[in-house]
Amino acid sequence: MPEAPELVDSYRRLADLFHEVLAEQSLDALLVRIADALRDLIPHDTLTIYETDEAHAVLTPVLARDQWADEIMRTTLGFDEGITGWAASRREAVLVNQAHLDPRVRFVPGTPNDPEALISIPLIARAQIKGVLNIYRVGEEGVFSEAEFELVKRFADAAALALDNAQIRARLEHQAQTDSLTGLFNHRSFHERLLNALQGASLTHKPVAVLMLDIDDFKRVNDVHGHGVGDELLRLLADALRSCVRPDDVVCRLGGEEFGVIMHACDGKDATSIAERLIDRLAELDLAGVGTLTVSVGLSLGPEHAMNPRELAACAEAAMMTAKAHGKNRVVLYDEQAIVRPGAPLRERDVRSIAHMKMLQSLSGKLNRLNDVREIGDEIAGELRSLIDYHNCRVFVVDGEELEPVAFRGEFVVETIALPLELLRIKIGQGITGRCAELSESLLIGDAANCEFGARIPGTPSIEESLVAVPMRYGSRVVGVIVISKLGLDQFDEDDVRLLEVLAGHAAVAVENASLYESARREAESATTLLEFGRSLATASSLDEIYGRIVGLTADLIGSPRTSMWIADDDGWLTLCKVFGHTEEQERLVAERSFRIADLQRDLDFSLEPFVISPEEYARIEAAPIDPTASYAIAPLVAGKWGGCIVAALPTGDFAERELRLLGGLAHQARLAIANASNYEGLERSFVSTVEALANALEANDEYTSSHARWITDLAMRVGREIGLGERELKRLELSALLHDIGKIGIPSDILSKPGRLTADERAIMETHPELGERIIAPIERLQEVGAIVRHCHERWDGGGYPDGLGDERIPLESRIIFVCDAYHAMTTDRPYRKRLSHPEAVRRLREGAGSQFDGDVVDVAVKVIEA
Repeated sequence: MPEAPELVDSYRRLADLFHEVLAEQSLDALLVRIADALRDLIPHDTLTIYETDEAHAVLTPVLARDQWADEIMRTTLGFDEGITGWAASRREAVLVNQAHLDPRVRFVPGTPNDPEALISIPLIARAQIKGVLNIYRVGEEGVFSEAEFELVKRFADAAALALDNAQIRARLEHQAQTDSLTGLFNHRSFHERLLNALQGASLTHKPVAVLMLDIDDFKRVNDVHGHGVGDELLRLLADALRSCVRPDDVVCRLGGEEFGVIMHACDGKDATSIAERLIDRLAELDLAGVGTLTVSVGLSLGPEHAMNPRELAACAEAAMMTAKAHGKNRVVLYDEQAIVRPGAPLRERDVRSIAHMKMLQSLSGKLNRLNDVREIGDEIAGELRSLIDYHNCRVFVVDGEELEPVAFRGEFVVETIALPLELLRIKIGQGITGRCAELSESLLIGDAANCEFGARIPGTPSIEESLVAVPMRYGSRVVGVIVISKLGLDQFDEDDVRLLEVLAGHAAVAVENASLYESARREAESATTLLEFGRSLATASSLDEIYGRIVGLTADLIGSPRTSMWIADDDGWLTLCKVFGHTEEQERLVAERSFRIADLQRDLDFSLEPFVISPEEYARIEAAPIDPTASYAIAPLVAGKWGGCIVAALPTGDFAERELRLLGGLAHQARLAIANASNYEGLERSFVSTVEALANALEANDEYTSSHARWITDLAMRVGREIGLGERELKRLELSALLHDIGKIGIPSDILSKPGRLTADERAIMETHPELGERIIAPIERLQEVGAIVRHCHERWDGGGYPDGLGDERIPLESRIIFVCDAYHAMTTDRPYRKRLSHPEAVRRLREGAGSQFDGDVVDVAVKVIEA
């Protein structure tokens, strides 16, 4: 079992391990990092980490470091099954030093029933159980101490938060790669995986086939039967695709009713066979009221038709468009000559369709490289300008119950000055644009000014204008709207609507990916913020400094003008601990207040999660708030119950759910730091008490020395603070002062208590006690910095002291302070060989020895402190 100094070091290493574990992003790598870190922190024989499925109350092993790892990894546990299940169901950490005898024990089948000690810790983050961490010591002698139990619990808090962050990253990455309606890979994944497939083909020299299909007359299905039926058809087609392709083929939804399949090591014949099998499979489906579902399929081969993924996809799309032109419900393998159809006159509409296809191919690639919705909107408006002669183009994204404009291209009429983009913001359901989003339908308006649900932008005149509004749909959700308008009546046709619908499909995927990217970026930013916050708290040297950093850093990170820290006492009251950003008068008013936790729970009806209170709610608990208009965010410091809270005045502007979650994360880190610091300070106090008891035992037989060490220590600490020593130096000074005469334990008692002057031989023996003291404390790791100070406590400023004859600033400052304090106390205390001196005489002798016997600066400070 580790001794106190080892546990002190363990808590220091724990802070470092927090940073290492929280920095890991990969879920699999994180599990290994947790196991490695815990092995270094607390020695143990075996380890198992379980992942929880709380909905089904099941624990699944995800990592086992054990001789019987295979058996462990094959065995799932239910909640309340074994000690592990007991800990999971009750969310309670367990230490059992004779686990094999515990009535709750459940042995893994196929493993021996050896004696063992067990620590089982539920991993809880954001009020959810993420898993269970078990460590074992095997054998009759294997036990864990309570201190080790506490240390593992502290570590488990960080491990749970790291697991939660890694799971969020994995979930966001999955969402960024898949289509929410069908569960297939999305447009972004299609191009990434096609690139990988072509790179692999260059090494294997086997062809890659791309199948691209589009549902025939899908718009009619939506128009006649509604988008609910349309979405169901998309899901049915996705299922049919999965059942027809090979296991290694990659099936994607590219947007709208368009799907793609990447087929490795597949030639034209095999690809055509798969496509025809799909058409036959769809013909068998019974779609009541809709009729037979048909698709147009285009195929292309890499590297035969193209080696660039964009070009190969464009070839498949061109073949698909040819299939539609030839009568639909058929399969076409790309052939450049067949696509162009030389010798046949191209109608204006054919030319326009080819131009549209090329534009969409180009735009799709551009949009997928963008991660900002405003850049996406600008790109859409710019590309459309080359194909449709519009007067202006507006792109909106859904923001809650409103449509936020992200791009505008064109101009208002001459009579209208330029308007801020923000004035285009509109509620869903309001005006033509809002109606388009509400109905999730395209709107072709020949006379916008006289439209029954139209709404004119404030400050603009009524004009003759045509308008098309098309929703950007991602699955069943509308994520935005594209609007184009042109002066004059009936300026757009159905072809323009279809073009915008296809473009909106691509744009919706890009907007959704950008939103997911932004969400992931914000989550990563929050995780980084929490990491830096934890790192800053870990370097604080005292609880008071931790409290100060908590309120200061919280204010900086969430932009709060005022923050405060409140701690719960044993009687259930919250009292002020630290403030930041308050004026002196505000700080005085806040310091006078305290709150009963039970009253807060009754009046505010809050949970243990972070929450926001309005000015009206705050008025229920405080009759005279310092700012009657302010709202506050409150983050409890929770460890099963309220231990205190962080209170932050809300900044101007939005304080969204993300910011509230961030504040909750800061509170969690703060609680860990406070708990660790409290444990560390408790260990420090125990250590200092042990040192003082040792010093007292040495001095117990001497009336003079019985209070000598403590008196000198208290005076030395006052002098050290006046000089400006830091907390680390003051702690070193305290321990050195307590132990400065520890070497006298090796000096004969007849010399120590001799009433007269010492002989030369006796003095020589007496002067060995500093060296002896250094040797006594040398084996104690925690006192390594103290040894040199104890050795030099009798060195003189002029170099005439002992044992090494050091002089001036070569003598440690702490030694010089103790030397002056020791001399003053010796002069003002009765000794066996003389009576005490008066204070004035002692001060006179100190000043007389300044610059020769003593450091003059230390003497000046010591006299100032003594006479204060």
